[in-house]
Amino acid sequence: MTVSGARIRARIKPSLPWLILAGALVLATMPAWRPLAFGVTPTLDDLLNLRCPPP
Repeated sequence: MTVSGARIRARIKPSLPWLILAGALVLATMPAWRPLAFGVTPTLDDLLNLRCPPP
């Protein structure tokens, strides 16, 4: 391992939990922001189906 590799690991290690949390939040909220990101205006029924899918 080079010296620069050790520096990179030293900088990433404390921020790793925050990166994991950010990824989890993105995945958890994806059903809400994905329709908005692609230019679709969902109706109330569409939003309810995202939250409570029919059986």
